[in-house]
Amino acid sequence: MTTKLVLAALLAGLLATGCETQSCTAIGCGAAFQVEFQRDAWPAGDYKVTVVADGETIECSVTMPLQCDAPSPCPESSQVILGREGCALEPSAHKLNYVEFAHGKTPKSVTVKVQQDDALLGEGVYAPAYSESQPNGPDCEPTCKSAESAVLALTK
Repeated sequence: MTTKLVLAALLAGLLATGCETQSCTAIGCGAAFQVEFQRDAWPAGDYKVTVVADGETIECSVTMPLQCDAPSPCPESSQVILGREGCALEPSAHKLNYVEFAHGKTPKSVTVKVQQDDALLGEGVYAPAYSESQPNGPDCEPTCKSAESAVLALTK
């Protein structure tokens, strides 16, 4: 009889503490805002992606074909990432995918200009509408701000 009382007390204690604690997962935030590039081919040449975010100008430069060991084409302090793909493949498969703002950088006004050998391939102006989410559940960090991606169609 005493064993049953002890088990019942332990079970009641476990149930009570289970309701008071919350476990959070460890999902991080993705990009705050992304502009995807739409282009069929990325021929050899020097490319410059200029981003103006709330008046701050960030320039990212890359040469095609890509080099796998090349440093980041954007200044590290800018929190802007230029997505590159295919450096280990044949040069015809190399491409620039997107420019994105890392978590925490949420500009209200964004202009993106892409050039190849100083010729303009395309330019877009955006006003991202950010929303907040908590990917690990309510009352769990982090709180992420993100906006829907945009697409910038580039000339051939």
